[in-house]
Amino acid sequence: MSRGKKKFDVVFILFALFLGLFMGWASRDLQGDGVPGVIIGNVGIWIFVSALLAAYTPEAFQAALHAFTYFIGVIAGYYGNILLCGGNVHVKAVVYWLVFAVVGAVIGFIVWNSRAKEWLGGICAAVPVSLLAAEAWPIYKAFTIPLAFDVVCAVILLILLAPGKYQKLMALPFIIIFTFALVYFSVFGWIFGGWI
Repeated sequence: MSRGKKKFDVVFILFALFLGLFMGWASRDLQGDGVPGVIIGNVGIWIFVSALLAAYTPEAFQAALHAFTYFIGVIAGYYGNILLCGGNVHVKAVVYWLVFAVVGAVIGFIVWNSRAKEWLGGICAAVPVSLLAAEAWPIYKAFTIPLAFDVVCAVILLILLAPGKYQKLMALPFIIIFTFALVYFSVFGWIFGGWI
C-alpha cells in the first residue's frame, strides 16, 4: 500500500468518524427543535450519509469500515452529549445502537457492490433506497417534511448508486420487492419498536 493511499484512507475514516460525531451531537442538541431536529435525528439521513460514504470508498471492506465508523461516531456524539449535559445513558440502548452500527457496516459493504454491472449492481443499489422508501412509506397517509426528505434522499441514492439507465431499471423491481417486504412485514416497527 502506497503512503499516499494510506494517508487518504486515514483521512477518509477520520472524516467518517467526525461527521458521525457531529451528526450524533446535533441530533441530540436539536431534538424537538422543529424540522431540522426531526430530519437530523431521523434514521433516514443516517442511512443516506452512510450509503454515500460507502459508495465513494475505494474497496468493499473499507466501505463497511467507513459506514461502521460513521455510525459509531453518531452513537458516541449522541450519548456523549447526554453525558456531558448530566443525563443518564442506559447500557441496553447503547448496545442496541452498536448492533445497528454492525448492520450499517453490512449495508455499507452491499452499497459498495452497487457499482457491479447488471443485476448484482441493481440489487445492491436497491437495498439502501428500499430502506429509505420503507421509512417514507407513511407519507401516503400524511405528508410530513421528514418523510418527504426521505423520498428525496431515496431518489438521489438511486441516481448516484445506479449510474446507467439500465442499472436503474434493474434496480426498480428490487426496490419495489424490498420496500414491500420491509413495510408488509413491519421490519422497521419490529427493529425500532414503532420509533419511526
